[in-house]
Amino acid sequence: MKRWRVMKRLTVYFLNGLLVVLPLAGTVYLLRYVYQLLNGWGMFWLPDRLEIPGLGVLVVIGFVLLVGFLARLWVTKKLLDWMESIIQRLPLIKGIYSTLKDTIHSFFGEKKSFDTVVFVTVAGTKRIGFLTVKEPCFTTRDGKEYVGVYFPQSLQFAGDLHWFERSEIEVLDLPVDEALRMVLSAGVAGKSK
Repeated sequence: MKRWRVMKRLTVYFLNGLLVVLPLAGTVYLLRYVYQLLNGWGMFWLPDRLEIPGLGVLVVIGFVLLVGFLARLWVTKKLLDWMESIIQRLPLIKGIYSTLKDTIHSFFGEKKSFDTVVFVTVAGTKRIGFLTVKEPCFTTRDGKEYVGVYFPQSLQFAGDLHWFERSEIEVLDLPVDEALRMVLSAGVAGKSK
């Protein structure tokens, strides 16, 4: 009987330890992965004898800053437009490039798509989503115009786009990061304190 209590107590300690260790280990793992990826890209351009920790990351950050500065110049804008027009003529590459560009611009660009949190009735329940297509891009035969609401799926990085009449959508006074955290964690991570 005493052995059973000891095993039960050890199991509780182990599970409590996992609750502390797993989020920390996951965060460290992801940060290490991103660091190694960026550092590898940067070190690719440097001589082999330069092995200073973090130098590759600094090279990548410097390169991105330089590209950002150059992209604002008139001559470079014309060059980028010309390069993009070539990409738009290549069938497979065009689709990949356009999708990546639009997705990145929706999060970080001047016209952010994920800036309006909404509450919508779907199959008799309420769902939190993001109003991503704000201006109707089509009209049905009966004259109804629909806007797009993106619903991320819980516990994964995927989601679905659904179309609703504007009158069916309630805009929530909730910051995007809190709504996204709430949805992706299946409601476990509530409002930040």
